Amino acid sequence: MAQHKITNSYALQQLVDISIKLSSESDSSKLLDEILQIVMSIANCDAGSIYSITPEKHLKFETVINRTLDIYLGGGSAKTLEFSDIPLFIDGSPNKNAMVAHSANSGEVINIPDVYAAIPFDVSAARKMDEATGYRTQSMLVIPLKDHTGDIIGVIQLINALEDGQTVEFSNDVETLVRSFASLGAISLTNTALVQEMEQLFSAFARTIAKAIDEKSPHTGGHCRRVPALTLMLAEEIHKERRGPLADFTMTDADRHEIDIAGWLHDCGKIATPDHIIEKSKKLQTIFDRIEFVNAKFEIVAKDIEIAYQSKIINALQKGNTIEVQQLKTSMDRELKQLKLDRSFIQKVNVGGEYLSDQDIESIDQVSKSYQLAIEGVVTSVLNVNEVENLKIRRGTLTDAEKEIMKNHMVITMDILETLPFPKHLQNVTEYALGHHETMDGKGYPRGLTKEQMSVPARLMALADIFEALSAADRPYKSAKPVSECLKIMGSLVENNHLDSDIFAIFVESRVYEKYIREFASTDQLDPFDIYELPGYQPIE
Repeated sequence: MAQHKITNSYALQQLVDISIKLSSESDSSKLLDEILQIVMSIANCDAGSIYSITPEKHLKFETVINRTLDIYLGGGSAKTLEFSDIPLFIDGSPNKNAMVAHSANSGEVINIPDVYAAIPFDVSAARKMDEATGYRTQSMLVIPLKDHTGDIIGVIQLINALEDGQTVEFSNDVETLVRSFASLGAISLTNTALVQEMEQLFSAFARTIAKAIDEKSPHTGGHCRRVPALTLMLAEEIHKERRGPLADFTMTDADRHEIDIAGWLHDCGKIATPDHIIEKSKKLQTIFDRIEFVNAKFEIVAKDIEIAYQSKIINALQKGNTIEVQQLKTSMDRELKQLKLDRSFIQKVNVGGEYLSDQDIESIDQVSKSYQLAIEGVVTSVLNVNEVENLKIRRGTLTDAEKEIMKNHMVITMDILETLPFPKHLQNVTEYALGHHETMDGKGYPRGLTKEQMSVPARLMALADIFEALSAADRPYKSAKPVSECLKIMGSLVENNHLDSDIFAIFVESRVYEKYIREFASTDQLDPFDIYELPGYQPIE
């Protein structure tokens, strides 16, 4: 379109078109590309570039277009730009040599009929490019992009306005129109940046909460970081799988972001869980590990045994009964040896790494009844009632009461997440995050949902949470399990209708666990196993 034929109706239609295009684009690079394409169309020019301003105060090429030379780089072209950034300052002073830098620094519009005569600007780069390509850079219009505060956020550079196929200067009407549309583009760009900044802020906030929870205990530190990573890895494998019941599951980038946020917030309720419970790495641990107190009591019992026998031995010696002396020494050694064995047994039980049998439970009771000591004149068992209760925990380190407190973190998580006014694209975060302690049979918590009531992301987060716990090396009450053992345990949970069988099959067949182990655990855990011998595994069809 010739420059002198711009009409109000045309400008109005372009305004409508640009508003629609810019409001629907959320990617900053594509948005800058779109702005350049639109203003080039309005100005009817042959070439143009658009720049963003970096934190280092440089102008970065975002898109470069030259129709005569058939050049389209950056933006939506899928071709990368290799031009160097243009500094806004040289030796601390504003760069006045480059027109785009001067426009960015001053906020001025630059409209030049002939670049080669553009004194005092340095146009050697344009001349050099022209000589190499046979092109002639002539008219140029440089317009700064200003945000709502008046700060410069970018620059548009248009080259060679056309009229009837000939290069002409950019008219005042075109300049005014381009400035108007550039302002509209800057507003869209600013809005997009603000949305992105809010997204980044919320993501950082979610990660900060997770980090704070991980920092509460060195023994579970990293859990809140590893679960979202494994959750996304597994979600990607399900997304790629085109067989089986989950073949229709797909994700957009927005879906991935939503799942990621849910992963980071899945245990946010633990921020209110007492530290001594999260930190309870041994059965006798409260604020400190009471095994040291128990050890001290065993030491007192040992001394009491020695004192009692020494008194008897002295009496026997005074009577000259050497046989009785030897018998007493033998009995004392036997009792002290048994005491040492019982003490070692209690120390081992305190770790909580193995399941306690009925015989183990009886042995704990027997130890408690076998030894007594006097503390400040009060005779008491070497193990008090609370110590016995904790030592008799069959699996792990938490009593039933402590487990209820720990489980309550999901209620707190639910309260926190249901209170947050999530935007539309994060509406599923709460459902996803709350799913990691639910079971397929509806016997999980906090809401007792069945498989049919849960989304795929919620179900896969439950699997990710369990694999992370089984394979983790930072639990003091257990060693890191090899992958084969992790999968056997998870397969048993599938058979018991705790974990989703379809997701488990993809987890196994995709070997996503290998990627996770290599990044977050030890490759020593990658032991060989027969996939078809795993309980609960059914091949995907």
